[in-house]
Amino acid sequence: MRSPDKKLERLVTCARMYYEQNMTQNEIAKALGVSRPLVSVLLSEARQKGIVTITIHAAGSVEELAAAQLKQRFSLRQVLVVPDGKSAEETNNAVAAAVWDLCFARCTGGSVGLGWGSMLGRMADYADTLPDAKAPLPGRILPLIGGIGGSYRGYHTNELARVFSSKTGMPADYLYLPAFFDSEAEARFARGLDSTKAIESKWADMDLAIVNISNYLSYPDLGVEYRFGSRLAQNGAAGRVLAHYYDRKGRIIEPAVDNGLQASIAQLSSAKSTVAVCSTLLRPEAVVGFLRLVAAQTLCLPHSLAERVLSFEG
Repeated sequence: MRSPDKKLERLVTCARMYYEQNMTQNEIAKALGVSRPLVSVLLSEARQKGIVTITIHAAGSVEELAAAQLKQRFSLRQVLVVPDGKSAEETNNAVAAAVWDLCFARCTGGSVGLGWGSMLGRMADYADTLPDAKAPLPGRILPLIGGIGGSYRGYHTNELARVFSSKTGMPADYLYLPAFFDSEAEARFARGLDSTKAIESKWADMDLAIVNISNYLSYPDLGVEYRFGSRLAQNGAAGRVLAHYYDRKGRIIEPAVDNGLQASIAQLSSAKSTVAVCSTLLRPEAVVGFLRLVAAQTLCLPHSLAERVLSFEG
């Protein structure tokens, strides 16, 4: 016969597997070496003994319900689910505006790191419609990665820093170096510059990091053939943040040639708050992989994508 302590321990273990680890009753039965009906009995007994309490929160909208589900599933501090518009363009613009307001409507300063990508560009477009800041704020706006050539604003990191600075009142630090160099030797030399070391020290102590999650494959391709060869395809790349690629399990895929200049995954995770911004065209595996990779506290996404993430299995 089981002792009371051992029986209680099994109830707690079973409840944690079901409610915290999202395991099915069949999976729990296999893990514990018991029958599936017994798992159901154990879960019922855990509720009866008060080990598990279930609270039903009335959601004011389908967006709030999806936000609550995502928050619980991925242990996030905050989830902002934005209603879908009539088109992808309208939806993405609404997400960008909502994220700006979330981050800066009541901003009192701090160190803010900016990633790159289409949604960061849309945030800058929205900021252009706002008046310039009336007074300076303490803190800094700083790019999290060097820039690249091309016409799309979202990948001109110094331009993003300039716009965010003028609208928030926080001065900007600029990174006058490319995101990628012709060789690892050139990248090492750039990382050794005093100006680079100064901004890297700020990456390690950010109050807020705002990053754009991207699909794999994505535009632009960021020189993936030279940097990775066939590693991304072979390792099942699912998404990208800055120029870091990862699979759906949240495992980073290391480049064959380390010629980039960007904040590390550890630095993103160590920010006091990391906000991940998602386009309506994002695939759910890119979001799930990111949330398993980076300790992001806030996720901002359109409702249609939120539903796809919630139904994603993998």
